[in-house]
Amino acid sequence: MRIFPEQLDDHLRAGLRPCYLVFGDEPLLKLEAIDAIRRVARERGFDERHSFTVEQGLDWNQVYDACQALSLFSSRQVIELELPAKVDKDLAGRITEISQQLHPDLLLVLSGTRLTSAQTKAVWFSKLEKQGTWVPTNHPEPRFFPRWMAARFQRFGLKAQPDAVNFMCHSYEGNLLAASQEIEKLTLLSPPQPITVAYLQETITRHAHFTPFQLIDTLLEGKVNRAQRILAALRAEGTEPGQLAWTLARELEQLETLALARQGGQPLGEHFSRLRVWQSRQQLITQALNRLPLAKIVQLWSLMAELDESLRRFDHPKAWQQLATLCLGFRDAAPLPLLPEPLC
Repeated sequence: MRIFPEQLDDHLRAGLRPCYLVFGDEPLLKLEAIDAIRRVARERGFDERHSFTVEQGLDWNQVYDACQALSLFSSRQVIELELPAKVDKDLAGRITEISQQLHPDLLLVLSGTRLTSAQTKAVWFSKLEKQGTWVPTNHPEPRFFPRWMAARFQRFGLKAQPDAVNFMCHSYEGNLLAASQEIEKLTLLSPPQPITVAYLQETITRHAHFTPFQLIDTLLEGKVNRAQRILAALRAEGTEPGQLAWTLARELEQLETLALARQGGQPLGEHFSRLRVWQSRQQLITQALNRLPLAKIVQLWSLMAELDESLRRFDHPKAWQQLATLCLGFRDAAPLPLLPEPLC
């Protein structure tokens, strides 16, 4: 079964499952989920814990021995396995072998990075999900982020006005650890409640953190104002414009291929498979294709050529300006007001 991190405490109080699958891209949520499982396991008599990182050179005999041996001091044990991003056939077989040894005195906790749709449908994962509980620990989607932030204030005994919650979301988007630490610091200041935006502006330091992939997904959604904010944050963090240009070029190439296929009356499904587009992203890309006609994508390609020329000349100020214009171009079908000059 699958539950979300905010449901885990109630779920654990109802009793422990044989195994837990904790996978996601948000370090804070993953760490808190694993800590909660460990805490409840200790309360239930699982006093011994063995942790292994699956990497080259791991002695699997130690893992198997830990699963089969009974401790002199404890009859109940927790086995933790941190998995790599790719689970190959050999590793899947080993995980399946361990899952067959599960019993009431052995608790298995698997963790790792964010899973793809294909990975969640793999045989090893499906079997373990039926036996235990899957806790996806990904960064909250933008529409759910305010709810997470408000719950975080409440967790530390604080109340915040809705505008203050939104201010924190803008300040710490992409960096839940910094947000949690800042809220925890506020408890030491005994702030007036409910907390206001004015109070936060005087006391907190902004630590928003983004990745180029968040920028791309935001552009595919057509949320260009948010994309401009992410772009500014990436620039402030020292991200190279060339890195963003490369990522954007890959996305535009994919969009153009799919737009041409759709114009030719071809179904997108087979092209998604050929281009290896994850199922979780297919809706985002389809949303962008519905909004951006082929002519607009071609225009964005023209601006991309200008951007590439600026990068070749190491004209980074102009490159950042062109990146901002490119981001605006994902808003709708309307042509950009200023077409890039043709290359000489």
